Amino acid sequence: MLVLFRTQGQDWDRFQKTLDRNRDRIEGMGCVRIEAYRNRKHPEEWVMLQEWPDKPTFDAFAKETGPALDREGGVRWTDVSTWVEG
Repeated sequence: MLVLFRTQGQDWDRFQKTLDRNRDRIEGMGCVRIEAYRNRKHPEEWVMLQEWPDKPTFDAFAKETGPALDREGGVRWTDVSTWVEG
């Protein structure tokens, strides 16, 4: 299952450092892929892609750990969508 996050952020370095510091923790909870990007023409627009084995595994992460890392990274996602193979 893919989870796509979108937002307009202000401190990319803070977000990126938080993500880098916690990558092992996130992967340890079951995430198999994490990618984050800034829009080339509008660097305040960010997306993050995570791949999870299933919705229950992602939901366990999203219950507390995800929001705590969002606060640490200074990000508030404006859109979060989940995608499954079709």
